[in-house]
Amino acid sequence: MARSGHFYIDETCIGCGACEHACPGKVDAIYAVAGDFLGRFAIVLDDCIDCGKCVPLCPAASIHDARSEGVIEGSGGYTRIKELQAWARERAE
Repeated sequence: MARSGHFYIDETCIGCGACEHACPGKVDAIYAVAGDFLGRFAIVLDDCIDCGKCVPLCPAASIHDARSEGVIEGSGGYTRIKELQAWARERAE
């Protein structure tokens, strides 16, 4: 029986590539979507080993675990980046 990963990247991906670098080298389940205008990334579910190393590195909170969150509509992306910038400005003042 073939297994399949449970992590996915939603449409709010900002294409930074941090997730791709987090994916273990021998697994290499994350790829840049060819021809995507925003340079977003996706996960090959058949190759993903569910290690979750990509999740904390995503600055836009665009990677989710379908086992715990289900498949949800994205709410991160550039909105999340603006929130992080505002948080950093508050801390700098």
